[in-house]
Parts: sequence; structure tokens; C-alpha cells
Amino acid sequence: MEPEILLANLRALLERMPNFEEYSPYSQEHLLWLGQGYALIQRWSSTEATSYKLSCDFMPMEINRTTNISNVIGIIHRAIADLEIQVPEKGKVAFAAGEVYDFFKELNSVIASAEISIFIIDPYLDHTVFDHYVVSKKIDVTVRFLINKNKDNLRAAAEKYRSQYGEILEVRSNRKIHDRVIFIDDFACWVVGQSIKDAAKAKPTYLSPLAPDVVSVKLQEYNEIWGRSNEI
Repeated sequence: MEPEILLANLRALLERMPNFEEYSPYSQEHLLWLGQGYALIQRWSSTEATSYKLSCDFMPMEINRTTNISNVIGIIHRAIADLEIQVPEKGKVAFAAGEVYDFFKELNSVIASAEISIFIIDPYLDHTVFDHYVVSKKIDVTVRFLINKNKDNLRAAAEKYRSQYGEILEVRSNRKIHDRVIFIDDFACWVVGQSIKDAAKAKPTYLSPLAPDVVSVKLQEYNEIWGRSNEI
């Protein structure tokens, strides 16, 4: 995983940290958060990931639970601090007209980081999204596309994709969408300056991570739109 993608995911993870005063060994919210954290830390440092896992394993025991929680949070903060040194802070990743491959490489890194789900909102998305971005995803990663145009074009490709990978893909359409947004694992979000199919071909564009504190609100908005959209 590219450092900038990992940094964005860790920031988003920290932003949505559950209340550990309400921790229970059987809490799905806490177990999911800790598991996602381990997967990300493993990509940063295998040594730190070992310490992280030990803290998670011993967390159900009340003795030293506070210490283990503190260790988990401390490791995440250290990872973020280290990655911030590696990745200079940028408001966005910009691409000049013609930098099609650079955009493709960057967006591929974003989508390849998904462990659970991919949700792409793009009015003009077409079949090329399968060729370039999602064709090799693991079968346990669910995929949702929310589009407006190119319905027939995308429907044919979606049917072939489902015939090979199963019912992990859903496509819906809604005339009211205008943005180009990508949600990864329901807690990281990226905004694209142009439709993915045309990005950087003739005009400059950008791929920018959304601030972690607004991701949940944005996701809720698009989930509500999804619920009112037509199946393809």
C-alpha cells in the first residue's frame, strides 16, 4: 500500500475510534476497529504489528487493559507521525492534462487498499472501470457503483463480472448525482476532479482524500441516495 494511502486510512481509523470505556470482549464495534487497525499497522511495520496484536490479544483481560488500549492507540499515532514525515502534506494530488498513467496508478493504489468494500459514485462511470481498477479484487470485497449515464454499457460488463465473481457487485443509477467520490471500507473517502473514465486525458484533474471527520456524514448522505436509486 502506498504511504499516502496508508496515511489517509490510518487518520480515518483514528477519527472513528470507538469509546474504549465501553469496551467488551464481545463488542463487534471494537473487534472490527481493532482488526482493521492491525491490518493497516501490518502494512506499516511488522514489528509494531506484533506488539499491536499482543495488546489486542490480552485486552479481554481486565488486568492491564488500560495499558493495552494505550499501546494500541500509541502505535497508531506513531505510524501516522512516521508516515507524515514520509509523505509531505498536500492539499490534493494533482494531475496535468495527459498524465493518464499517473492518475491510473494513484487511483489503482486507492482501490487496491480495500479490504471490505468499494463504493464509487461517478455519473459517467463505464465498463472501463472493470478493466483498469476492480477486475482483480478479492472476491470478499463488495463493490457498489452509483451512476447516471452509460447504463447499458455498464450493465453488460457488470453481468459478466457477476458471472465470474458472484453477487458481490451492485450497480444503481440516480439522475441527481454529480460528484465523483470513492469510499474505501466505509471509512476512507477520496474525491476525484473528473469522471474516472476521462480523468487527466484532456484536462487537469485531482485525487484528494476527504478529511476523516466528515467521511461518515458524506457516506450517510450517499447511502441514503443509494437507497432511493434504481437497480441496474
